[in-house]
Amino acid sequence: MTTIQILDDRLISQIAAGEVVERPASVVKELVENSVDAGARSIRVELEAGGKRSIRVTDDGVGMDRDDALLAFDRHATSKIGSFDDLQGVATLGFRGEALAAISAVARVELTSATEPGEGHRIRIDGGHVRSVEPAACPTGTVVEVRSLFFNVPARRKFLKTVRTELRRATEVVQGYALARPEIGFTLLHEGRTLLDTPPAGEDLEAARRRVGELFGAPASRELVEFSQSGPGGERIWGLVGNRQQGRGRRIFTFVNRRLLRDRTVMAAFYRSVRETWRSEDFPALFLFLDIPPEEVDVNVHPQKAEVRFRDGRFFGRLSSCLQGALERARGEETAPLEEPEGVPGTPLVWQGLGQRKGGWYGEGRVDGGESEVRELENMESAKREERLADVAFAPLVRSPVPLSGRSGEARPFRLLGQYKGTLILLEGPDGLYLVDQHVAHERVLYERFRRQLAETVVRSQRLLEPILLELAPAESMRLSEMATELERLGFSLGEMSGNVVAVSATPAVLTPRLAEQMLASLAGDTGEIETTVEDLKVRLLEVLAASQSCRAAVKMHHQLSAEEMEALVTELFAAEQPFACPHGRPIVLKMADIELERRFGRR
Repeated sequence: MTTIQILDDRLISQIAAGEVVERPASVVKELVENSVDAGARSIRVELEAGGKRSIRVTDDGVGMDRDDALLAFDRHATSKIGSFDDLQGVATLGFRGEALAAISAVARVELTSATEPGEGHRIRIDGGHVRSVEPAACPTGTVVEVRSLFFNVPARRKFLKTVRTELRRATEVVQGYALARPEIGFTLLHEGRTLLDTPPAGEDLEAARRRVGELFGAPASRELVEFSQSGPGGERIWGLVGNRQQGRGRRIFTFVNRRLLRDRTVMAAFYRSVRETWRSEDFPALFLFLDIPPEEVDVNVHPQKAEVRFRDGRFFGRLSSCLQGALERARGEETAPLEEPEGVPGTPLVWQGLGQRKGGWYGEGRVDGGESEVRELENMESAKREERLADVAFAPLVRSPVPLSGRSGEARPFRLLGQYKGTLILLEGPDGLYLVDQHVAHERVLYERFRRQLAETVVRSQRLLEPILLELAPAESMRLSEMATELERLGFSLGEMSGNVVAVSATPAVLTPRLAEQMLASLAGDTGEIETTVEDLKVRLLEVLAASQSCRAAVKMHHQLSAEEMEALVTELFAAEQPFACPHGRPIVLKMADIELERRFGRR
């Protein structure tokens, strides 16, 4: 007797539903996408109990007749594609024909739709079984009501979070599509209370800015810098980016052909552009729209359509270039065109060198070396421009082993070679050349030092003379409200003033008002599940404070160090808990292996 059996259709549908429907927010996403694909100009979302009790989505799209409405609940039934070739260039948000079938398999669903005013039909389905089909008088468009989600899958229902959390996740979905589609009006209500109401605003950059202002507040939208760049085949990269002073790095939204995504490759291009352009980990707000020919994007790579793949690998080079230009403008800079140097073409380059500078980074007043030191270096270079190699005085190299040690106290066989451009410390290791970024190395050392000191102190609260007013998006204010109790125990005092404006009347005494605002904004903009304990939030507080203090106090780039100072810094770095990355995630140590050096010099 065989042990393999064919599953019945009902069980297959419930298994498939688990891939598409994870929580109420998943239902909202699928229904809103169907409304957008139907050409709706107005979409209304109504929730009860965060969507766990009821989800109702109403649109004014093209609607469906009786036969199409019934077919829409069958698995793999869709009007979006009809062949494999269509799949290679999907221009709609939905295309698999799984959403309504998956939802109806685990909920009680009622669909009312009409293609002409007053000539509609109503279909009721419970757990995948059609209960009734009847005529209904309704306007053109579609209404889908989903009740008792997971009523027939109690194990799945137990994994749902609180009403507040599920409401926030659903709000994030509506908020995202409101940003993606400013030409559509969106309304979101929870148990009769209006959480979001945005009228249609158009499809251009100015419309996108107005939509940002409606969701995040007018001041936030005014600070954004517009950018736009066209590419091959109708490609367009456009959007809005903020500046470092805004400190809203969690407000990062990316859209591919108006599909809301958080693609890792796109995010990596943005983070890299910020680091290269600003030399900073203070990521600004970003609203990025990528309009790409559908045949150049593969959207069929994830069950929930949460990821895409780009067929042209060169696209990311164009994206990085566009983002870097936008970031320069956001900082108030423009990239000057590259010009030919003055003089006769073909003039040979003159060797330049710098002698060792004296000074210390442990000494008083030595941690602020910034623009003045850069100017000083530039003046020194200019004075030595005509010097020949024989006239340059070089600092002596340290030839003897330097007693560097790790956390366990063991000696490490490193030898200090010197410093490169007042930025990198060069070490000879047993298996290669090691390059240490002095700024981020010192940042890591100070960060761990500050964190240990702060962990030993009791967090006290301080009242503010004037409250901090945080204008947040609906989902952001909900997230803070979820953590209100824990934040109060940490020293914050929050109160909702009106709409989505949160008044902060007290903060932890160890934080400046600006750092407190940045921390709350960061917590409000986080995605995923939230920290639930005071200890979790205290760790976050200490990390924010320690990272801020260490970055400001760390030795700057272009700061010349003595051999003793470099030795002391590297020794303490190797004794750190995490010696290879700064508090913001940047690498500290890079290694060039012996075998790689030999290969590059043609010895292998």
